[in-house]
Amino acid sequence: MPTFIEKIRVPVRISEPSRTAAVGFLSLSPHSQAHAGPETVLDLLNAGHRVFPFHRHEDGAMLLVTRMNLAYVTVASEVDANLVRPRNYRVTHEERVLVELEDGVRLDGNIQMELPEHLNRTSDFLNLDEDFFALLSRQGTMLVNKSKVRVLRLFAKSPAPIEAF
Repeated sequence: MPTFIEKIRVPVRISEPSRTAAVGFLSLSPHSQAHAGPETVLDLLNAGHRVFPFHRHEDGAMLLVTRMNLAYVTVASEVDANLVRPRNYRVTHEERVLVELEDGVRLDGNIQMELPEHLNRTSDFLNLDEDFFALLSRQGTMLVNKSKVRVLRLFAKSPAPIEAF
């Protein structure tokens, strides 16, 4: 008899370009392979898997969603922050931005960045390898797909690059 791993269900809204957003649940592992604690939504989106299961609330359908087709995922406000981003995520810089997606949708909020010591600009952060980043907005935490961003407007002048010794 197969064994099943109990998953943590997280309420989210997934948004794809030119489609109506869908409300439902993502299933996270109770143990992350990358850090202490459970897998987070950001872990799931940046894991590199092509598809992941999404349980659509509207009709109970289980869908396999193609990760890179998502524009963004909005996590319900009642979800514990430790299920959104890893507990060890250390915010080193925050920036207010306006994100315009390739389909014209605009998202306004703050990017909270964890940057290595030698980097300090939003462009540095967006050029890191992860495909999704967190945007804190009035609608909740949105995990935005970098490949769907057409332009990102900064409201403050970025700091000068850190000089190497």
